[in-house]
Amino acid sequence: MISSFDVKQWAQTCGADLCGIASVDRFEAAPEGFHPYDLFPDTKSVISIACRLPESTLYIKNSIPYSVVENIALAKVQQIAYALSIKLEDHGAKAIMVPSVPYDYWDEDTMVGKGLLSLKHVAYYAGLGYIGKNSLFCTSEFGTMIKLGAILTDAVLDADAICEGTFCSEACELCVKSCPVGAIGDEGINQKKCRTNSEVLNKRGVELTVCYQCRMVCPNRAGIRKGSKSNKSVVTV
Repeated sequence: MISSFDVKQWAQTCGADLCGIASVDRFEAAPEGFHPYDLFPDTKSVISIACRLPESTLYIKNSIPYSVVENIALAKVQQIAYALSIKLEDHGAKAIMVPSVPYDYWDEDTMVGKGLLSLKHVAYYAGLGYIGKNSLFCTSEFGTMIKLGAILTDAVLDADAICEGTFCSEACELCVKSCPVGAIGDEGINQKKCRTNSEVLNKRGVELTVCYQCRMVCPNRAGIRKGSKSNKSVVTV
């Protein structure tokens, strides 16, 4: 029988910085078509994993290193989800990795894209942290400097406690006020404004992320408890 402890140890071995677990019953409010059951009807547990990004990348004047780091972290978290899925299968469970990209849902007019599942909500229900005012997922260990992955499994695992409250100060509006195109509002992110300002092709036709102001100004961008180790953390910070 697979335990939650086993899964977190395997996640660490595969290279994850954080791992949390949610029971499938936490996803009752998921929109139609974006529930774990819509992908895998036998889902019993949903595993969330995270890989950290180096904070120093935010502070250089050229956006290429940041863009490359984002791509490396995305590839890494997908590789970890792949390896962890195989490990779960080797121990008798079914396991399906859920990548953030590519995805099918795309609204051309609003430039709204949706993954197979909302990995931010998966991470929230798995107790890794909360979704901030800037719509970025934030953990106590690494702040918003993370990339997320997920795995659906038919293994029945003990779920982690959901993070209570938020690390965002009620008075803090730094991300809202610093957004150069006013894309952050009470209803979340205007993806069209954000995408057209932050995603560009350089002269060689390479896609770069050139704006990450909301991440850079966040007081919690690199975590709020240096040296802490929660029950979700699989490495010593």
